[in-house]
Amino acid sequence: MEEIGIDEILNKLDIFEKSYEIIRIVDPVMKKVLTNNKNPVPKLDFNCFDFWGNSKVCDNCISIRSYNDNKTYVKFEYTENSIFLVTAIPYEFNGRRVVIELLKDATDSLVLNINEDGLGEKSEIYELINNMNKGATRDPLTGLYNRRYINEKLPLDIINMLLSDHNLSVIMADIDFFKNVNDTYGHLAGDDVLKIFAQTLLGSISRSSDWIARYGGEEFLICLPGANQAVAIKIIEGMRKAVEDKEMIFGENKLKITASFGICSLKPTNLDSMESMIKMADEKLYLAKENGRNRIEY
Repeated sequence: MEEIGIDEILNKLDIFEKSYEIIRIVDPVMKKVLTNNKNPVPKLDFNCFDFWGNSKVCDNCISIRSYNDNKTYVKFEYTENSIFLVTAIPYEFNGRRVVIELLKDATDSLVLNINEDGLGEKSEIYELINNMNKGATRDPLTGLYNRRYINEKLPLDIINMLLSDHNLSVIMADIDFFKNVNDTYGHLAGDDVLKIFAQTLLGSISRSSDWIARYGGEEFLICLPGANQAVAIKIIEGMRKAVEDKEMIFGENKLKITASFGICSLKPTNLDSMESMIKMADEKLYLAKENGRNRIEY
């Protein structure tokens, strides 16, 4: 994007300056601010999430959602001292899509009772905002990330892989014979199995960059940025063994389950698309099922 083009877009948005404290144009894929009305000169090292005092990408990034869906989204977000209403609008420019973010300071529009410690309604509103944001990307049953998070976060990890020339491993995991659990013990027990399974998977990863999401039903996606095939196999074997050894108790019933895993580990030059990577991991998962379950295929 040429600098004069950025200025032209910003000039067209002058009419919003009385309604919004900050107007900025971002590249949500690269997580960079291209320009804003407070400082039109772009800083190459300024991440879009720096404004919020975050050290990492927001879990519920409406700008990447706006970019992917080509739709406008709105949410509340906050800094240490202020609460903002954020509107993310996709905009096509010179054959590329950017996102216009309109930030309105809503702090004075909310009724806040702050005591001397800075606590009270304000902290409750911050907690409410956090819960709302997490709810958009969390599976309500297992507490893991959901399908929306996969669509927002996996492209970012793929981009980081392409730029850093590191590996990326994506794993599909599925509980073996899960239908039998529901049929034998009931759906409430099935829900408990899903929750315990999810926590068992989480307990087997330790790197802050790794994440797990519920893909659908009893199928889960595990993302291991920077992990080559050998590292991924070691981590996933630990998961497989932890699931196999886990004993679950439902009333007077004791239950043990197993799971199958399909690993797709790629270097940047071998990647076609996010969908193809998930498909390859899914194909390995079904191969694990065909070859006897409770195993890993890669």
